[in-house]
Amino acid sequence: MKMLVSLLVLALSAAPVLADLDPDQDVFGVFFDTAGNMASITTAPFVPITAYVLLLNPAGPTNGCEFSVTRTGAEHFVLSTSCACAMTDGCTIEGNDYWIVCGSDFPVPASGAVVLVTWSIMLMEPAGLLFHIGPSSIPSLPDGLPVLTGNGVLRPGAVASGDVDAPVACVNCFLSSAEASAFGSVKSLFR
Repeated sequence: MKMLVSLLVLALSAAPVLADLDPDQDVFGVFFDTAGNMASITTAPFVPITAYVLLLNPAGPTNGCEFSVTRTGAEHFVLSTSCACAMTDGCTIEGNDYWIVCGSDFPVPASGAVVLVTWSIMLMEPAGLLFHIGPSSIPSLPDGLPVLTGNGVLRPGAVASGDVDAPVACVNCFLSSAEASAFGSVKSLFR
């Protein structure tokens, strides 16, 4: 009985599992905190949540970027959207797809995250909502990845999931950090 009570207390007092900030440079992701730690969240329908598109660990001066964000799954309503650049300068919205081409001087922290887009979203049903990040509709580089520019030089970005076909974030579902870290290990073989 003592063992059962001890396990129950331990289980109930355990902290939620958070992802580690990706150490790679120029990584785009969708997170539910501005530090880039929470890539999944659980919520009930009709409760507003905030999601952020972050640029993690910019490699250097960054004065522009281009990427797309697609949301699939649960019926949802976007309550508000704000971009790091003015909406008229580069955030184009088509249904659940966001095509972002932004020219603006972003602060470049020594390490950490830059908020590019902020959404307030409300699910309309108790189902999963997935976020994918990919290249813009008319990419500046041919490799199928988000693109950044700094000091007049284009550079390819990466996505937090490691693959543009894999979701970078989800609501009411779980992204395995084991899958992300395993992909990171494979990626390191080619550096």
